[in-house]
Amino acid sequence: MRILPFMTDSPKEDLDALIQAVAELHGSNVRGKEARAAAEAAANLHSASGFLYAPGEVLDTFDRAIEIGYAAALRGAREGKFDEEIRVWRPGLIG
Repeated sequence: MRILPFMTDSPKEDLDALIQAVAELHGSNVRGKEARAAAEAAANLHSASGFLYAPGEVLDTFDRAIEIGYAAALRGAREGKFDEEIRVWRPGLIG
C-alpha cells in the first residue's frame, strides 16, 4: 500500500492525490458482477445530484467514488452481510 500526500501547499496537488487514491481504490474494488450495477447506480445518483459542471477528471472521480461504495455494499449483500429488510425493498437483489 502506498501513502498518498494530502494537505500540501498546493490545492492541485491535493486534488491530484485524491484522484489517484480514488482511482486505485476503484481499480481494486469495482470489478466483476458489481461493476455494471455500480456504474448504473453512479450514473443515476450523479445525475440526480446536480453536480454536473466540473472538470472531467473531477466528475470521473465523483462517479468512481459512488461506484466504490455501491460495489462494496452490493458485494456485502451478496455475501449475506445485510439487514433482512433488504429483501422487502429489493426482492430480486439476493439470489
